[in-house]
Formats: sequence, C-alpha cells, structure tokens
Amino acid sequence: MLLITLLSQISFRLTLILVLGTCLGFVLQKSRFCLVSALRDPILIGMTQLTRAFLLLLGISILGFALVSWGAAVKNIPVTLNVFPMGVHTVVGGLLFGIGMVLAGGCSTGIIIRVGEGFAMQMLAFFGLAVGAVLGERSSVNWRNTFGEWPGIFLPDIFGWIPTLILEIIVLLTLWQLARWWQKKQLGE
Repeated sequence: MLLITLLSQISFRLTLILVLGTCLGFVLQKSRFCLVSALRDPILIGMTQLTRAFLLLLGISILGFALVSWGAAVKNIPVTLNVFPMGVHTVVGGLLFGIGMVLAGGCSTGIIIRVGEGFAMQMLAFFGLAVGAVLGERSSVNWRNTFGEWPGIFLPDIFGWIPTLILEIIVLLTLWQLARWWQKKQLGE
C-alpha cells in the first residue's frame, strides 16, 4: 500500500499499471490459467476446463476488439491495425516456442507465475524465454530476407466485420462443444 501511495505521487498512470498488473497476476496465479495446460490437459487427462476457459477468453476478446473498433469508426477515430506478415520464420518460431513450453512445463504466464511463487528451476526457464525472445527478434530480419514472407491475413478485410464475427463465434462454439464432448468421452461423465 505504501508503494502505491508513493507511486501515485509520481504518476497516476504507473500506479494504475501496477494495480492492474497485480490484480491480473493474482487472478492468473489463483486460476492456474496456462495455455500449455489448456492444450495438454485434454490429451493427457481428458480435462477441458482450461481449454473451454481459453475459448471463452478468445470469444470475449474478439467481441471486445470488435466493439472498440466499431466505436472508433462511429466517432470517426482512425484505427491503425498492425497485421504482421507471415513466413517460414513464423512457423519455425512457433515450433521452437511450443517445444520450449513443453520442456519448461508451462507457457510464459505459467513460468512467470512459478517464478513469483519461488520455484528456482523456473528461473532457468524464464532465462531461456528471455534469451529466445531476444534471439528471435534479432534474427527475424535474416529469416525474412532468406525465406521471404506473405502478407498477414485480417479476416474483416476479406469478409467484412459482421461475417467475420459470425464465423469466429461459430468456430469457437464448435470448439467449445467439441471440448465438452471430449471430456465426457474421456472421463465418462
């Protein structure tokens, strides 16, 4: 509380970031929300609660993003979106990141949570995460120059906002039902 009071004297914005970050960290730590668990648990133990929570998070994020973009358009506020190109570097980076998550036993969030809880071995994983992020960022230009890249895909530019939202919600609901079915099948519920 003293830190928040002192920080509020310097910057309201920094105080807000500290409070929001602390609340987010508390929720993540208590919920054990981890992308690796969301993808691993259905396969290993048949549980899909985190998978469905992740799908719900995606759905809320998609709708929230659409509402903010729509609100900006209504008020004639220009919105600049950065849709990054894809390439071989995207696939290689994704595979390396996925292998790293499996070896570390968790995603970036899970590693940071366990470091905060005092797990010493996760410091090594965090170090590997930091080194990998720096190396990936530093080498991406070389990958792009060597293998080229394709333009990023932004579905609202292709289909429009409403059809894209409908398509994304249908896909998420289908995955949600599939996850429920899988858990019932695996655990005999």
